This record gives sequence, C-alpha cells and structure tokens, in this order.
Amino acid sequence: MFIGLLVHFIIGAGGGLVLFLLFTRLSGEEKFSFPSGVIIVGIACGVLAHFVSPWATPAVLTLYALANVVELQRYRAAQKAVDQTSRQK
Repeated sequence: MFIGLLVHFIIGAGGGLVLFLLFTRLSGEEKFSFPSGVIIVGIACGVLAHFVSPWATPAVLTLYALANVVELQRYRAAQKAVDQTSRQK
C-alpha cells in the first residue's frame, strides 16, 4: 500500500516538475524560486491515488496542466496590453 502511494507521489511530483519547467520556459521566465506547487501536486496524486483511485494521478496532472495553460494565456494577454500602452507613450 505504501509503495503505491510513493509511486504515485513520485509520478505526480515528476510530472508536475516537467509541467512547471515547460510553462516556465514558455512564459520566458529565467529566474524562479523553488516550485513548492510540485510537492503539493505530488502529495495530492499520492493521497488521491491511495484513497480514491489510481486514475486520480493523471486527473490531477491534467488539472495542473490546464491551470498552467490559463495562467500562461493571462500572462501573455497582460504582456500584450503592457506592450500596447508603452507604444502609445
């Protein structure tokens, strides 16, 4: 039982880290602090896979990816607005 929880934690944390690094790269950030959200995603994957279903891990990672997509779109929209206002001055 504990091994399954650990496996899903590792898969969740690893997948969360990959997603974090991907979206950090896409947003153009060069410096960032420790991604504590990755640990939270890993814990959520492990606990939900243990108590609910092993399918919770891909569901949590999908939700994390969707949240990152929305955040990236908002970031790009804000950057576009800043660029347009700076051109008007």
